[in-house]
Amino acid sequence: MSTATRDRAVQLLEFAHALVNKALTGIPDAKATFQPTATDNNAIWTVGHLATTYAWFKSVFDGAMHPIPDTYNGLFGMGSKPSSDPKVYPPFVEVKKHADAAYAAFIAAAQKLNDAELAQPTAVETGGFCSDKMDALNKAAWHDGWHTGQLASIRKALGLPGIF
Repeated sequence: MSTATRDRAVQLLEFAHALVNKALTGIPDAKATFQPTATDNNAIWTVGHLATTYAWFKSVFDGAMHPIPDTYNGLFGMGSKPSSDPKVYPPFVEVKKHADAAYAAFIAAAQKLNDAELAQPTAVETGGFCSDKMDALNKAAWHDGWHTGQLASIRKALGLPGIF
């Protein structure tokens, strides 16, 4: 079975994910909850949100969410709001560790599927967000790009150099 379309989509996601990581580089842990304005996301919320999202996207492929701490959906999931109070969150390094593990599990699940399998309906209800498994892979890349832009604003407000 062909995997050419899958490989191309994974390549795009890996590019977008590398930009997320590049945008995080240089943001000190002490500034993890910095928000340029009260309505902006902060770095730790963004990374935690990506952890919950990667865990969910994995379930779109195989029906099983990658395990993340029980508190993460409340802190970082859909409908949560970032806080500028660092006491609200676990250590930034821990949140990054969970995001990295959830991303790796998501990529591993994607790599198990061929193009025909990715054209199948999602394994879980997505509320119309994903039309099929391939759409989930593509939307994950878009989602990383969306949050990279938010991290770029944080970098700019902190006086850090651009990532390009």
